[in-house]
Amino acid sequence: MNTVYFAVALCVFIILIVLVRYFSRKRKIVAPTRNNRRNAFRLSLWEHECTFTVPSSPDAVFYGSIRDISISGMRLISYEDLSGVDELMVNFELGDYFSLAGKIERRKRLDNGLYDFGVHFLPLDEKTEQKLFKILWDKGREKVVL
Repeated sequence: MNTVYFAVALCVFIILIVLVRYFSRKRKIVAPTRNNRRNAFRLSLWEHECTFTVPSSPDAVFYGSIRDISISGMRLISYEDLSGVDELMVNFELGDYFSLAGKIERRKRLDNGLYDFGVHFLPLDEKTEQKLFKILWDKGREKVVL
């Protein structure tokens, strides 16, 4: 009988040691390598065509492609050098036609002669924002493979 009590006590003691060691371990916190400045769901649309105009020449239509888009902005790729341009009007079709005003927040010249622009949309009206979010959300769900 004493050996049974001893075996149970020994098992309980080993379990306690394992639990204490498990919960007293320091957890590694993995920090992102750079800050994520995005505050909205973003959808990748590799090479989705769009047109855009600039206020300085509203009759000229430029062509580009959307790499990714959210309700707050988009990443625009184009052969056009927009070095003196701060605002533009982007037109695209994504389940519905959109014409959105935006401000160029980031610009980068790529090696292949293309330009990469980060465009932040100027405040959208609530109806347009909801319509764009619904389309982006539905398109994002289409791409998920379970």
